[in-house]
Amino acid sequence: MRFEDTIEELFASFPALRSKYEDEGDYINGLSHLCYEIVFVPFIRQAVFDGNENLIASICDYFERMAGSDNEDERVSELLAVSVLEPILSERELVRILKEHMGNLTLNLFTYMEKETGWG
Repeated sequence: MRFEDTIEELFASFPALRSKYEDEGDYINGLSHLCYEIVFVPFIRQAVFDGNENLIASICDYFERMAGSDNEDERVSELLAVSVLEPILSERELVRILKEHMGNLTLNLFTYMEKETGWG
């Protein structure tokens, strides 16, 4: 995955997010970090709150694709860390549930972030 494609990749994986992105208006247009934090993170919270195991698994698979993009474009894993994982670090029940579904690359990144921020 390339950083330039992260917004379209998100919509390809989770089509329902396109309308939420468009509802936000022009201020986030083309800005991946804002899109992921403002549109994707609430979607993640809702999936966990609803107990939608299939969607949670799909979200964590998407995380893993992002985390594995370091060889192609390290800005993608940075996007995952800064605009998706960091905003949820303090939500320990959410984290516990997501960790059950995370792949190794995502889990390693998240564990590192927890230790660096005092949560691990």
